[in-house]
Amino acid sequence: MKRGLSFLGSGVLLGAVALSGAASAQRAVKPVAEVLFRQGRDLFKDGKYPEACDKFEESQRIEPKPGTLLNLAVCHEKVGKLATAWAELSSVEEVARREGRKDREGFARAQREALEKRLARLEVRMAAPPASLRLTLDGEPLSGAALNAPFPIDPGQHRVAAAAPGKRAWSTDVEVPPERATIVVTVPALEDAPPAALAPRAAGPAPAPRPQAGSTGTVLMATGFSVGAVGLVVGAVAGALTLSKSGALAEACPDDRCPPSRRGELSTANTLANVSNAGFAVLAVGAGVGVAGLLMLPPRGPTAGSRAALTPVLGPGAIGLQTTF
Repeated sequence: MKRGLSFLGSGVLLGAVALSGAASAQRAVKPVAEVLFRQGRDLFKDGKYPEACDKFEESQRIEPKPGTLLNLAVCHEKVGKLATAWAELSSVEEVARREGRKDREGFARAQREALEKRLARLEVRMAAPPASLRLTLDGEPLSGAALNAPFPIDPGQHRVAAAAPGKRAWSTDVEVPPERATIVVTVPALEDAPPAALAPRAAGPAPAPRPQAGSTGTVLMATGFSVGAVGLVVGAVAGALTLSKSGALAEACPDDRCPPSRRGELSTANTLANVSNAGFAVLAVGAGVGVAGLLMLPPRGPTAGSRAALTPVLGPGAIGLQTTF
């Protein structure tokens, strides 16, 4: 039981530390907000209204206060942002009413009512809004409830845009005068968007490319000459060894009669001779295939169309070339 109480005490302590830290942070920013407010007030007295508005706005962001917001509203009126000032005065009036600040409430109301006579307004009209209509004003969402109802807006250039699923997006730019005007923007019926392009079918394995005459000829030429080169080397080496063995056996075996001690060498010589003959046979076949591949390469030059096509014929008991024109 005591252990549980100790944990509870620790939790309360941590909570108190967190609250203390938040309070310390709040106390730390209050002087900054106050300094910004005073700088804004001095700039306002000097007639530097844009700079004063920036100071008041930052002070209000750091520490929101009705007094700061009231000064910001008066400043915005000086720079011509009448709609912004009107909205801020409305907020000050509401807060003052809740707090029982009759003097501030009365001042804010009087200023707001005076501004209402000078406000420019924007009215966005649309006869038959589609479902899921999305309206924006200067890139910010605009509620559909604002349709066909004039609302205050600051002077200057503004962009009204409309979009809906399956429809082409629409937008227009309007210029709002400094004071006392109602600008009407009529959003036309949104056109249907073009159907989306059909999604490409899932790509399957690419079909194997059909062999071309040029590629076939290149393969045959490279393979044939390579095999022929191997046959040449084997045949030449085996033939040289056969000749060496034959010369030694000719002296030891007069009249082709070899003593038993030389019969192993004779057998080796016969084997080398057979290998040499096979090597030269491979050379002949490889050379033939290589030449056939060479002749099958795509023709070049002015006589290309009159060139004969040669195809190697390899089969049981048959080695040769077939000529087609």
